[in-house]
Amino acid sequence: MDMSKYMAIFRSESEKYIKEMSDSLLALELDPENIEQMNVIFRAAHTFKGMAATMGFRQIVELTHEMESLIDRFRTRQLILDSSLIDILFECLDALEGLVENVCKSAESKNGEGKNDRSESHKSYPDAGEVLKTLRNLNNSPEEVILQKIESDSVSAGRKIEEKEEKKEAVVEVEKEVKGGEEKKTEGKREVKREEEKEANEIKEDKKETEEGKEEKGGEKERDNKREKKEEEGREEKKEETEKEEKRFESTVDKELESINKELKEKKSRTDSGPNFKVKNVQSSRMQDSKLQSPKIQSSRISTEQLDKLMNLVGELVINRSRIKELTGESKSKDLEFALSEFRKLTRELQEEVLEIRMVPLDHVTNIFPRMIRDLARAQNKKINFVIRGKEIKLDRAVMEEIGDPLVHLLRNAVDHGIELPEQRVELGKEETGTIMITASKQQNYVLVKIEDDGRGINAKEILKAALEKGFISRDEAEQLSERETIQLIFAPGLTTASTVTDLSGRGVGMDVVKNRIERLGGSVKVESKLGFGSRFELRLPITIALYQAMLVKVGMERYAIPFTSIVKSISVRKEEVRHISGEEVIVINEKTLPLLRLRKLFQLPAVQKEESLVVVIVEKAGQYIGLVVDSLLGKQEVIIKNFKSRLLEKTRGFAGATILGDGCVILILDVNSII
Repeated sequence: MDMSKYMAIFRSESEKYIKEMSDSLLALELDPENIEQMNVIFRAAHTFKGMAATMGFRQIVELTHEMESLIDRFRTRQLILDSSLIDILFECLDALEGLVENVCKSAESKNGEGKNDRSESHKSYPDAGEVLKTLRNLNNSPEEVILQKIESDSVSAGRKIEEKEEKKEAVVEVEKEVKGGEEKKTEGKREVKREEEKEANEIKEDKKETEEGKEEKGGEKERDNKREKKEEEGREEKKEETEKEEKRFESTVDKELESINKELKEKKSRTDSGPNFKVKNVQSSRMQDSKLQSPKIQSSRISTEQLDKLMNLVGELVINRSRIKELTGESKSKDLEFALSEFRKLTRELQEEVLEIRMVPLDHVTNIFPRMIRDLARAQNKKINFVIRGKEIKLDRAVMEEIGDPLVHLLRNAVDHGIELPEQRVELGKEETGTIMITASKQQNYVLVKIEDDGRGINAKEILKAALEKGFISRDEAEQLSERETIQLIFAPGLTTASTVTDLSGRGVGMDVVKNRIERLGGSVKVESKLGFGSRFELRLPITIALYQAMLVKVGMERYAIPFTSIVKSISVRKEEVRHISGEEVIVINEKTLPLLRLRKLFQLPAVQKEESLVVVIVEKAGQYIGLVVDSLLGKQEVIIKNFKSRLLEKTRGFAGATILGDGCVILILDVNSII
């Protein structure tokens, strides 16, 4: 049977169960006695093993089976779950992840889909064979490592097992003893009988002697009678004691046999217990087959390529809707107006549904972070409490794929540069456990993601010193920078304050990647920090990059679109309010200076000869504000993004792409991040 068509499902489900097991391990590290989490990871491993067996992946099955067996020993309290064993289980999960990746890549290469591999990372995985060997050694460990049960006394579990085996053997031995006891009993009776006969003969002999010597021993008759009576009483007492001793032996043996047999019966009952399917039940279920209905399919999987194509088609439909509206704008037909109204409604609903399908929760990216923070903290001997809030917030799939690396860079820096060692935190009056937090919230037209830590913060003086040494700024420029502006220098390529290069950081790469990646999406990055108290990075992200809410503006004879994610507000300014500082135009708003940028000048269009007032659109980037001077505002409109695919245009500065309006005209979308 060809199983290749099920590979996508297998990969998706594998990721789900591996994540579930990883989350349970993280919870167990905090609470090793949490039996509920042990059951969760055991069930996940069992289900995952069954999936792999169905697909015929033997190595995955073997590794998962050994892991499942080890977890079962934790559940039954045969082993203590400590940090070293948790490390081994995490290594096992990594090995399983690698095996899944390998079988999926192999299947894709056979189907000629290798170029579309969504995994671009070069993550190294543990050797599955070595991990399997480690697990087998643990599962085959001697009984001395097995722990006693909580409810037991001081007798070890290994001794209990030996006692059970001894009891099994004791049954035969006791039976032999019983049999021997019976033989002893019979022999005892025979001995008593012989004694009685002997005594009787002695009595007869005594009587005979007494009668013969009656005359000579007349004086001794009374004495002989007393002796005879005493001896008779002794014989009776001896006989009674012998019978009691046989009865006590039989009672002891019977009780021991009863106890052992009862234990063996209970064990046999537990061994034999299980599903008891009766013929009647089977026949009954067969009779009901005709009444059963096939289950309804509640969901299905769609490839990302299909989603992109569907989104493009919807975009074309929206453009044509606007085009039809423009062409029929002067028509007075009520039927046509009604039809267009319904058309707009249907296309709107279709557009919203397609956008919703493309949305995925933030947890899709953040689910790997708890494990990552845990491993990094252990590697640096730091104690970190990691918190994620708002992971249910949804973003467009395309946005989600782009923000993974920036978030990883920020979190790694928070661990390496931010959180101090426990003893250092105590000296500073802090709790020895630091906190790193990700918080996501949905704003009007964007999603705000904050990455905060309560560590040492960013030292602006060290940043400035490093920037001067590397020649990023001059002495004169350094003197004019505020502390907030100085901190922004961390986004400069190659700038680092680390004295040594580590596996986490120190090469001066990473923060510039964060900035470029986020701005390429049409978002922005802002950082705030207080020395000794921690840092906060704010990522302002568009909900989707397939569709923008934009402000249409006119500059000269051209129209442009400015994304609402960058707009703060628009104002009108009188010409006399414009001032000049160092040759640049500025205005003062709320006692703050706002620089102006005339788009006519930027796009090299003829200047307006006469103007009474200026239309200014205030935009913001990473805490920096600037006023874009335009000729007029044309209103808000949804625009479908068309990225530049030409090599001549893809690096064009100042523009994020283009869109098509309802009248068929192509207009450019401004990239505020590259303009400021």
